[in-house]
Amino acid sequence: LKFEIIFRFIHQSKKSLARTGRITTPHGTIDTPAFVAVGTNAALKAIDFAKADDAGQQLIFSNTYHLLLQPGPRIIRDAGGIHKFTGREKPFITDSGGFQVFSLAYGSVKESLESGGELKRSNRKVIQSAKKRNDKCHWRSDVTGENAVTVTEDHVIFKSYRDGAKVTLTP
Repeated sequence: LKFEIIFRFIHQSKKSLARTGRITTPHGTIDTPAFVAVGTNAALKAIDFAKADDAGQQLIFSNTYHLLLQPGPRIIRDAGGIHKFTGREKPFITDSGGFQVFSLAYGSVKESLESGGELKRSNRKVIQSAKKRNDKCHWRSDVTGENAVTVTEDHVIFKSYRDGAKVTLTP
């Protein structure tokens, strides 16, 4: 499979900076602007890839951080890559995983884990109730806070919220 990505403008507005384009990849074409479905763990909820593709879905967004923790790079690699792992040949895009890693120390991921996986709520009673249930859920409470993440020029080391294992993420 030759890895080449081509982007070209299809139309440029004469009144603004708006434009349409087309991205051609080895796995298919993506017209822009586009609706991109989010399959955090390389899976969609409530619809399978075939039906999404039939509906015109050209691109699926998956999350590097979540894929790194589960199923993990070895399983995806041994399957032959994300396309063979999922059985979908059309394009995928992934992020860096950096937002979630840094959020372990200071942001929304930390708050979500500390609340027992509940969505962040403005009602403190709901948060306190979730914290009381924390020992019954699968989220780990020892993987967040200021010492949760070590960052160097070469990598980021953090603990998995699933099992507490040290995980290294490189550029």
